[in-house]
Amino acid sequence: MPQSSGRLQSLDANEWTRRVWRLHDTLKICPTDLNARCDLAMLLEELGELEGALFNWRQTLAYDPNNLKAWEGIGRCRESLRQRNPGPHAPQRRQ
Repeated sequence: MPQSSGRLQSLDANEWTRRVWRLHDTLKICPTDLNARCDLAMLLEELGELEGALFNWRQTLAYDPNNLKAWEGIGRCRESLRQRNPGPHAPQRRQ
């Protein structure tokens, strides 16, 4: 099970899987449902599925370019991805 933070710690694997699939199903029916898309992005982000979260944050901005929640989510995902995979030019930590 992926590492989770905050509110997801109390959920079991089946419950977070059901939530993800329920949101995916909602978005199949109505891809412009920004509440469902933001909920899915936040859930994926908390589960460490940063690429999926980033995709959904970007989709939110495609429909609503001024969505502050999406801009903040993109910033968090990018920073987490940078920390997870520092590039060759990233500063080295001193020990």
